[in-house]
Amino acid sequence: MRYLLLLKRLLKKKSYIAMLLVVPLMVFMLNVMSSADAGLMTIGVYIPGEDQFSQTLREDIESNPGALQFLFYDDKDEAIADVERQQIAEAWIIPEDFEKTVSDMASKGRTKEKVEIVIRESGLTHMLGREVLCSRVYPLVAREIGIKYTAEAVYNNKPTDAELSHIIDTYDTYGINGNLFEMGYVDQPDGDDTEVSYLMMPLRGILALWLLLCGVAASMYYIEDDKNSLFIWWKTKFPLVRDFLYYLVIILIPSIMVLIGLAYGGVFTNPLREILALMVYDFAVICLASVLRLLIRGIKGLGIITPILIMSSAILSPVFIDLKEGRFLQKLFPTFHYLYCIHDEYFVKSLLIYGTILLIIWYVLNTLTRRFK
Repeated sequence: MRYLLLLKRLLKKKSYIAMLLVVPLMVFMLNVMSSADAGLMTIGVYIPGEDQFSQTLREDIESNPGALQFLFYDDKDEAIADVERQQIAEAWIIPEDFEKTVSDMASKGRTKEKVEIVIRESGLTHMLGREVLCSRVYPLVAREIGIKYTAEAVYNNKPTDAELSHIIDTYDTYGINGNLFEMGYVDQPDGDDTEVSYLMMPLRGILALWLLLCGVAASMYYIEDDKNSLFIWWKTKFPLVRDFLYYLVIILIPSIMVLIGLAYGGVFTNPLREILALMVYDFAVICLASVLRLLIRGIKGLGIITPILIMSSAILSPVFIDLKEGRFLQKLFPTFHYLYCIHDEYFVKSLLIYGTILLIIWYVLNTLTRRFK
């Protein structure tokens, strides 16, 4: 009954309601942005030539934009100016005689006229853009190399028009389409080939960080209630169990909202796996938040340490980038274990061990605090 009263009192706190509203607003905004036409980044393309290779490149970009949005320009200077004005992320400037560029690369391995990429500043998205451009241009070069090699090796570099046409048709017959590769998790059910937007991929990590923030907020609420003498009237033989349930009441609704956010964001996997992983993560977060509360013992101190904790977790956990170095430091954060345990049972165990160690530390600190209070 006391825990229901606690939940009722929480729902009257403006700070708690504001914290709960973060998830639906964030997931909704990410969904809107990911479904917009702009995609991951907008690239300007200037293709002045009318040769076959220029037209092939244009058709390839138009028919297969992928996660990027492309804008075609008739003026090179205008495309560069839009990069400077940040209207587009970068510009691809294709040589006027693109056919000669491809031919020189195929026959000589070098060319004077190069494809130019104009950017304002370097970043991960620009590295992706460069890889995408290479994936569109190099097949043209590879095709030309294959044709030249076959013409030289089979026809002594003097094929007739019919023979050259046969070489080209044969090469194009073996063209690789998009069905060669299929992305998926090792435990993904067969036939489940749902694509997730680039913008939605870090959603799980962001929600995990938010849940960690809720755990620290629960410690702040606890300190506030302790100062208001709430626990003087809440006697129990098992204070650790009482405190754990206190935290659990606060973090229960946020946990449900995380599951809903994962489902709405399209990154939900298996119900049993998701619920189990989140339960273990909640256990670890509650233990960590309780240890921090006993060590810092003040709302101001928790407010100072919270940004450091969240930023460190975001950097050392695979929220945005999976760093392979510094595994020892990464294992100090519950978010790291949680994000891996969704697709690896080993990390479910490691997260449980992590939480158990923190529980023991919590028990020792709690016992010492009450003894010397």
